[in-house]
Amino acid sequence: MDKYKKTKPPFGFNGLGELVYLRTYSRIKANGDNEKWWETIQRVVEGTFNMQKKWIEHHRLGWSNIKAQKSAQEMYDRMFHMKFLPPGRGLWAMGTSITEERGIFAALNNCAFVSTATIKEDLSKAFCFLMDMSMLGVGVGFDVKGEGKIDIHKPTPSDDIYVIPDTREGWVEATRLLIDSYFIGSKAIKFDYSKIRKEGELIKGFGGVSSGSAPLIELHVNIRKVLSKNAGSKITATTIVDVMNHIGKCVVAGNVRRTAEIVFGDYKSEEYLDLKNYKINPHREDYGWTSNNSIFCDLGMDYTAPSDRNSMVNRDMHGLRICDLIPV
Repeated sequence: MDKYKKTKPPFGFNGLGELVYLRTYSRIKANGDNEKWWETIQRVVEGTFNMQKKWIEHHRLGWSNIKAQKSAQEMYDRMFHMKFLPPGRGLWAMGTSITEERGIFAALNNCAFVSTATIKEDLSKAFCFLMDMSMLGVGVGFDVKGEGKIDIHKPTPSDDIYVIPDTREGWVEATRLLIDSYFIGSKAIKFDYSKIRKEGELIKGFGGVSSGSAPLIELHVNIRKVLSKNAGSKITATTIVDVMNHIGKCVVAGNVRRTAEIVFGDYKSEEYLDLKNYKINPHREDYGWTSNNSIFCDLGMDYTAPSDRNSMVNRDMHGLRICDLIPV
């Protein structure tokens, strides 16, 4: 490693590359210092080969330390000089306690997708998946195919209390209980947020600092507003996107990476197409920015109408995006 410690990394764009690296991918070490580039690459390479070794030995495929060392050195050199790099999430999470101890390999992924088409059977599962993955730094896509497939109910009064653990899983579980109480019409659960660490405290596992309980409290307030407004009728595309967007606004992945969402809807649905039109839906301006709204298109269709609408509505640079995707 010695020669790399003394070599200046080839960061580009007149220092911008190094700034982005330090802001987003350089982790805090045990002594409180930030990783240097050579240390980040060492962590990622060793984490990758640890994973490979476990897999090969588990399946008795024959692990060779000599071959692995040679490959690891080549991988390190190519990554150090930026001939190739892993996904951003891999650069942040690989070789940390998240993968080495907890085995949460989803944190290595840049992107994921979940459909609401099976909302009748899965209830809040799609919403919880988005929240869980977002808290690991994964960008998540979803659709509105669950529109009209379940009824929204008013939860029944209750004194039941759920003490939310100071974990990612605790935040997701609390949100699941809340959403399902409207999807099923079960008991309304009150939440105790007192166990959640204070704003600014370090997050040891994923990294970054805590945002405190305030974003989660605000999320639960907003979910109640959205679902209560839709109570007594079928779930709408607007409700699906609203809940997902409120989750996106809540989640900050340890103040390291903010939520990234993309939603896909029907290009023939006026309701869906107007979600980014804040003259028609002014209340959505506070959180509608959290998702990139796109449409499923028919191959060979005329794109004039959605393109014109996009030009008209797209004022915040997060408007309707045209995607030539075939609906399934």
